[in-house]
Amino acid sequence: MIASHDTDDTDGTVLASGFTINDEDFEAIRRFLHEESGIALSNSKRDMVCARLGKRLRHFGLRSFGEYLKKVREGDPRTERQEFINCLTTNKTDFFRESHHFDFLRDTVIPQMRAAGNKRLRIWCAGSSTGEEPYTLAMTVREACPVADKWDVRILASDIDTTVLATAERGVYDADRTGDVPPALLRKYFLRGVGASAGKVSVRPELRNLLTFRRINLIEEPWPVRAKFDVIFCRNVVIYFDRETQHRLLSRFAAQLTPNGYLFLGHSENIHWTANTFAPLGATVYRMRSATAPPAQSIARPAPNVPAPAALRPRAEGVHNVIIGDVKATRGPAVIKTLLGSCVAACLYDPETGTGGMNHFSLPGVSDEGTSTRYGAHAMELLITAIMKKGGDRSRFRAKVFGGGKVLDMSAAHMDVGVRNAEFVLKYLETEGIPVVAQDLGGTRGRLVRFRPHTGQAQAKQLAEREVSQLVEREEQFTRDLNTRVETPPDDGITLF
Repeated sequence: MIASHDTDDTDGTVLASGFTINDEDFEAIRRFLHEESGIALSNSKRDMVCARLGKRLRHFGLRSFGEYLKKVREGDPRTERQEFINCLTTNKTDFFRESHHFDFLRDTVIPQMRAAGNKRLRIWCAGSSTGEEPYTLAMTVREACPVADKWDVRILASDIDTTVLATAERGVYDADRTGDVPPALLRKYFLRGVGASAGKVSVRPELRNLLTFRRINLIEEPWPVRAKFDVIFCRNVVIYFDRETQHRLLSRFAAQLTPNGYLFLGHSENIHWTANTFAPLGATVYRMRSATAPPAQSIARPAPNVPAPAALRPRAEGVHNVIIGDVKATRGPAVIKTLLGSCVAACLYDPETGTGGMNHFSLPGVSDEGTSTRYGAHAMELLITAIMKKGGDRSRFRAKVFGGGKVLDMSAAHMDVGVRNAEFVLKYLETEGIPVVAQDLGGTRGRLVRFRPHTGQAQAKQLAEREVSQLVEREEQFTRDLNTRVETPPDDGITLF
């Protein structure tokens, strides 16, 4: 994920939570965190470091981050090194997050094992955070491998952060955290709190008994693990490592998998450069190249020469209008339209499956707390996920990007927002390994963009001055009214991309 934060570049410091951090201390913290955990912090995380470690400075009555780092290095107190890591790790998770992965486990992995006469299943959930993911795995497996069938199932749930690991082991959550759990599974595997515990749910013992929780630092050697795993889930973890650390980690994962093992990564993680070790099956599911069983069908992709299910057959071309903050993905004939001023639209598509989509965001990056699709990072993540859910293979994605015009009031504080949006989307796609095959960015006029995801064809038309002024008014109004809709002008003067 690429994040953007406001920094004071005049003296190299960032103000947050009443503390300042200078370049020397920030670089020292970055190096130490990388040494301890493999996490590579970008310069955009300075504000986050101030906010999170500022709490530890207040706890000890310290005045500088340099003083605090000295305490951590010296082990004063002994537990502070772990507190330092806990503060700087990111823990975002939900039950049934990226649900297609659990469908694949249930519908492909387990049936293959059953067909081979194997009823011993070992899963490692690396980066288990507060536990929603390993408990989702446990529910999925228990439903597909009932006790009556005498399966031998164990799930290892690990994390480097001891605070979130303790939450996971307790298995107690606010009831509103379980909104994505199917009602039947919620009734079957959770207990509702009463009295002082009202508004809480607790995982039932029969589910919890499938799991073992353990603190594991993925860059430490050796791991305190002897078992070989049939499945490793390590989702939204390697994205925080640099390429060298990713290489080492994935090589070690390969050594920890059975010959027919599967690796599941997060939706924005691409390891195409490990093609000699892992074969991509689509939607960030990978299988060991040494697999002796018949290769699994890629996710949501019909077998060759077999008619696609009715729900996936091409339909008559529909038209979808996208406004600021929208994300739209389709499979089969469709047109997605939007109007752009300083905003940017990323058009992604998989040319083999005829799936693709478009987003429309107004601000680059995203804060750690922000999840609005107005922000580029979140809008890009949702678009990638939405296309994969339609059957797109992330390894084949292509991109066409539009917008970023300099159309807002030059006296405004965000006068360069169009430039920043354009720079952001190109950098994001480069980082994620998604090639940009066409672009129409910058300039001083707005655009009408029409995109056909099933063919990858895009058309752009510059707007007349009258239309631009109306668009700018709408962009400015967006911060006050999220429901504003923009009418699209006639489609003449079009350029093909």
